[in-house]
Amino acid sequence: MSRRPPTDPRCAHPAEADGATGLTRERKGRRWSLADIPYERIHRPAIAADRDWFYLIAASSFVEILSDLYAANLVTYYAGDAPVCAWLSRTWEPEELQHGAALRRYVETVWPDFDWERGFAGFRADYAPYCQTALLGPTRALEMAARCVVETGTSSFYAMVRGASPEPVLATIAGHIRDDEVGHYKGFYRFYRAYREIEGVARWRVAREVWRRVVEVDQEDAYLAVKNVSQVHEPGRVFDRAQFTRFRARVRLWMRASYPFPTAVKMLLRPIDPPRPLERLGVPLAIRCARWLV
Repeated sequence: MSRRPPTDPRCAHPAEADGATGLTRERKGRRWSLADIPYERIHRPAIAADRDWFYLIAASSFVEILSDLYAANLVTYYAGDAPVCAWLSRTWEPEELQHGAALRRYVETVWPDFDWERGFAGFRADYAPYCQTALLGPTRALEMAARCVVETGTSSFYAMVRGASPEPVLATIAGHIRDDEVGHYKGFYRFYRAYREIEGVARWRVAREVWRRVVEVDQEDAYLAVKNVSQVHEPGRVFDRAQFTRFRARVRLWMRASYPFPTAVKMLLRPIDPPRPLERLGVPLAIRCARWLV
């Protein structure tokens, strides 16, 4: 799969970004890699016969590995901001692509008969029209707030996978991805704070953007990813929105037991920065509402 080189031509030299923000420096300690994952120790009987786990992990691998498109979109949107586009190109995109590669290898190990390449090609073709710079936030600060929502969702999702997984190696992969996604949240949040100061964006506008992204939780990429898994794995079976809704309902059973609701709610509220008394009252209520919705 094609992707842009580590340093985008619209960005200044990455060293400039290091001095400006510190976000693009290597994290303390060694980063994980595919070599750290014991694929040879996967216990296939624990998961291979579970259709929902197969659909969930295969679809997730599609979405993660499409990060070259997501990153190109964001680099175009933030063109001229060297620290942002250098961090996106040198940290965020490579780590997201590694997530996809780790999940792909897991899928191909546990379900070797699945034609991953064909499924991903269909997904990429279907989703590319939805991945446009024009669909990003109305201002740079608000788009960074929206990215915090996305990273809240992904870090919480992989925390759920780690907790609910019936197979230990998948839990290990999900734990690594979850930790990366929390780091990505912190990166986007730091850039968000800088842009918030520049733009002077009002709290109500941030809250509206956060809520807009939350209600878009059923994003087109998730539906199209699962649909393309189905089209390759079960070519004679019709997969539509109704099928996707039923699939989601089954996944929600895992969420009720393993989703980190308190952490997710606090992460969502952080860009809004509500007054302390309102936060003390609102967080417990929001957690109860989130559990009720799921």
